[in-house]
Amino acid sequence: MSPPANIGLLAGTAGGIRFEPRPMPAAPGPDGLTVRMLFAPVNPADLLAIDGGYAFALDADAPLGAEGVGVVEQVGSRVSDLSPGDLVLPLDRGNWTRRRALARDRVIAVPSNIDPRQAAMMRINPATAWLLLDASGAGPGDCLVQNAAGSAVAHWVRRLAALRDIAVIDVVRPNSSAAGLADDEHLEATVKAASGGRPVRAALDCVAGDATGRMAACLDADGTVLVFGHLSGEPSRVRSQLLTGRGLTVRGFSLRPAEARMTPAARDAMVAALWAVAGQGGADLPIRAVFPLAEAERAIALARTPGRGRVLLDLDAISGM
Repeated sequence: MSPPANIGLLAGTAGGIRFEPRPMPAAPGPDGLTVRMLFAPVNPADLLAIDGGYAFALDADAPLGAEGVGVVEQVGSRVSDLSPGDLVLPLDRGNWTRRRALARDRVIAVPSNIDPRQAAMMRINPATAWLLLDASGAGPGDCLVQNAAGSAVAHWVRRLAALRDIAVIDVVRPNSSAAGLADDEHLEATVKAASGGRPVRAALDCVAGDATGRMAACLDADGTVLVFGHLSGEPSRVRSQLLTGRGLTVRGFSLRPAEARMTPAARDAMVAALWAVAGQGGADLPIRAVFPLAEAERAIALARTPGRGRVLLDLDAISGM
């Protein structure tokens, strides 16, 4: 039996996934595009969506996939700045599918000097790092501390913070092979020593649980903890004395609501700056493996294990379907 012309990968039950035939996109309207998807990473947000732990309600009938890259196949009559063959990043979820119908204002054009596999990882992590820095309150001459320092977001925080003269202190799990300070009971003292006298204004926490409290203890008065991930699977815990004694702020961060508050001009400026950094090698992130869409279960299983680099799905490969 020949494979369906279009296929999507959706969340199943009990943390599973299911393949489902999808209708082929109709010819695009005047402001629309037809996009053939090429690559998509297995992002931590995708694992949360599969497990039913994502922070926002998701459409059960829509494909998974928080990010990805595709190539334009057709353009609408009013789309003048894109042509068939151009690479684009969809702004919205639903990328684990072979073809998508998208509005022009819901994609970002990819510069020609960016490798498609690297472009597939550009939708979430760079913008998250940019907006975390904006929200952190840290400025030139300050320090911030971040955990999960081997992550792609942490990579981008380091790149972008350097452009703002913000020093970054990396924190890793005890006994981790990644570079950074051990996240243990001595963290407050080791961060203070590493700061070299610079004020530690912000903590970027994607672990939660007790890690939130240890990160908060590293901050100077009036500092801010931004919780943007849940790697521990535990509720954040912070000693109340830190909040009252130092006047700390602890708040959550999520990319898409933060983007929704941006003006179009601010978003365009951010995107232009991120592509400029990517063009200078900023997007050169490690890739652990690439699997055809038919082997998504293997890709997801590998993405759940510790290791350096992202796991990608090749959405244009239909081997096994």
